[in-house]
Amino acid sequence: MTRRLIILVASCIAFAILVVSLVFGMLGRNALIEQAEGQAQVVARIIAESARLSEVALEEAQEIVTDVLTTLALTADHVGQVSIPDVSDRFAEIVARGNLDSIWLVDSDLHILASSVGDYGSVINGQTLPETLSRDALRGLVSGRRYSVDFGPAVDGVRYVGVRAGPGRALIVGQSVRALDGVRAANSVPVLMQAMLNRNDIISIEVLDDQQKSLAQVGAEKTPKDLVDLPAETISTGAATSELKGHHLWVSAPIRDTAGIVIGAVMIQMSNQRLDALLSDLLIYGVGSAALVFAAGATIASVSARRIARPVLAMTTAAREIEARSFHPDSLDRMTGRQDEIGTLARVFQDMAVKVQRREEDLEAEVRARTLELEQKNALLEDSARRVEAELQAAKTLQAAMLPESLPVSQAYAGKASMVPAREMGGDFYDFFPLDERRLGLVIADVSGKGVPAAFFMAISRTVLQASAMDGGSPGDCLVRANEVLCARNPMEMFVTAFYAILDIETGELAYANGGHNPPLIIRRADGSVAGLPGTGGMALGVMPDMPYGDKLARLAAGDTLFLYTDGISEAMDSAGREFGEARIEATLRDAAMRPVEAVLSAVTGAVSAFVAGAPQSDDITCLVVRYLGPPVETILS
Repeated sequence: MTRRLIILVASCIAFAILVVSLVFGMLGRNALIEQAEGQAQVVARIIAESARLSEVALEEAQEIVTDVLTTLALTADHVGQVSIPDVSDRFAEIVARGNLDSIWLVDSDLHILASSVGDYGSVINGQTLPETLSRDALRGLVSGRRYSVDFGPAVDGVRYVGVRAGPGRALIVGQSVRALDGVRAANSVPVLMQAMLNRNDIISIEVLDDQQKSLAQVGAEKTPKDLVDLPAETISTGAATSELKGHHLWVSAPIRDTAGIVIGAVMIQMSNQRLDALLSDLLIYGVGSAALVFAAGATIASVSARRIARPVLAMTTAAREIEARSFHPDSLDRMTGRQDEIGTLARVFQDMAVKVQRREEDLEAEVRARTLELEQKNALLEDSARRVEAELQAAKTLQAAMLPESLPVSQAYAGKASMVPAREMGGDFYDFFPLDERRLGLVIADVSGKGVPAAFFMAISRTVLQASAMDGGSPGDCLVRANEVLCARNPMEMFVTAFYAILDIETGELAYANGGHNPPLIIRRADGSVAGLPGTGGMALGVMPDMPYGDKLARLAAGDTLFLYTDGISEAMDSAGREFGEARIEATLRDAAMRPVEAVLSAVTGAVSAFVAGAPQSDDITCLVVRYLGPPVETILS
């Protein structure tokens, strides 16, 4: 824990230094980019001002040349008294020495009288003045209306000036404009741009007009195609823009005229070595500082943490000793004597540890006593459980013995019964007993509830029903007597649904009464149909005394089968909560109608088991199958 704290603190400080270094590096980089943009704007202003001054200088030089030409023309006029051939020679000498292009002397008809080409009549006669010289200006000179004339822009690279040379004459002097090439070259913008290269990391300069057409370019590279939007943005916004590409910084600055209108842009390519060097230096310094701070912080934190953690470690050890039950309170005596927070904590911890130890000892003693007591009670409970289980098993055996498995052997009928309790003991029961030589009593019943109480009430109900049946009378009278007895002997207020029938084995007549039980089903041998016996309207026994129970009659033909069952079959549920239902019972009985009674019983119970598919049994499953075979042989013979 201490080591992790030291590393965490030192790492946070080192990371903070690295972040600060990186932030300062980015700020420095942005400052250098802003400086480069400002430098580009200065270069743009210098280029614009240089271009303007160059134009002014050329215009002033041109005016000076014009004045010089005028002076030369006036000077040449003084040779006007010399003969024409001599004048031509003098003109030729002046042209040669004055670095002029030509000198012409014309009369009032603008015919050339003398020329700097010399005294060659045929040549002179064939010469004519340039057509671009204004004839009106020439006539103004020879007529005396004008003293001198500047013929304006150069013609074929020659600029002309004329002066009056006496009555009816004019002197025209021509000067080649190439005389100003040196001045123009010395004051041109490319020269100035070339002088700016390799200064302040400038690699190339390109000047563009407002249509982004290149006007001048110096240096190694032109603006890349993917940076053409940079000068366009500058021209549209009037603000300097920049972009880093590779190892170069490209800056675009606007060029403005004297009115401040953007008339173009300057693209300057600069090296970003200064930017990289700045970031590199700051990162190196940041990493070095972070390493030093990390080492110093780790050392200081280690020393401080040990002093702080030593008492905490001692108390941690004491806590582990308490857990291991090997703690000695005097092991903290050195710390309990301190007067700071550690001493207070140690005293509180020592007192708490002593109390915990005592409490644990008391708890252990109490736990041992309670454990011994629980072991004794568990032994008694196990003995009781074994006795109860043995008694329940005996009761289950006795209950099973109470119920007959098959009907008495007779030529008139055959039958089979089954009861599967939901618990150790069930509340369902069935019974069949002969009332006399030709009548057979049939009973099936379902007691409310489950377990031992239902089993006891089942035994009572079976005994009462059998005794009432033996007293004679119709099935309804039997249920009336049984209901009165059960209502009088029912402290737990339980009830039982019951169906009682008397089968006449000679005629197949079935008299029956139903006390709230599921109606039995008859499977007719003649057509295989399945139908329920009509109800008699009676309610469950043991609910209320003085209740009436009616009778009804049905007739069984030879081969017809009577199926009696409890709601444990019809209400058997699968894992999804669906009930087996009467429809499935009827379908199963139709399929097994012609089979022996044992097979009919097995078919129904097997269908129920397949339907529930392992779901817990919710109620007792009881059914009784009786097939009427016809009157006995001796009865038929008699």
